Amino acid sequence: MSEANSDSHTLTRPRNHHGTTDRGNIRPRPPTSEQLRQKLSEAQKAYVATDPRWAVHRQKLADAQTARRMTLSPEELEMVLQMRSKGRTFSYIQEEIGVCHDVIRRELAERGYSTAPVRSHRRAKRGTGFWRSFD
Repeated sequence: MSEANSDSHTLTRPRNHHGTTDRGNIRPRPPTSEQLRQKLSEAQKAYVATDPRWAVHRQKLADAQTARRMTLSPEELEMVLQMRSKGRTFSYIQEEIGVCHDVIRRELAERGYSTAPVRSHRRAKRGTGFWRSFD
């Protein structure tokens, strides 16, 4: 009996891969020393200054930032308005300019443009050329 009790008192709650206990208490990250921070800073500056891969990396970071943004540029807004006047749907516009349809709707609503669905008689129709025989 004493052996079972001693084992139950020494057991600890397992931690998951996020460093939290199953009760949700977050384990703080150990503080980084000033010396280590300086060393990391110097390494990053050297990477930016000398590594030929930095230009590609910087472009990837810029592309990711563009993908995450939640606004339309003036040129994109003009393209959206032009496509909407031609009867294009939000899903079509989303695919064309690569911005989420929710962002497009919100931006148009903020600027006072209609976000109502395009009426069927104004919706863009498929062409009638000879290539339709391949559908």
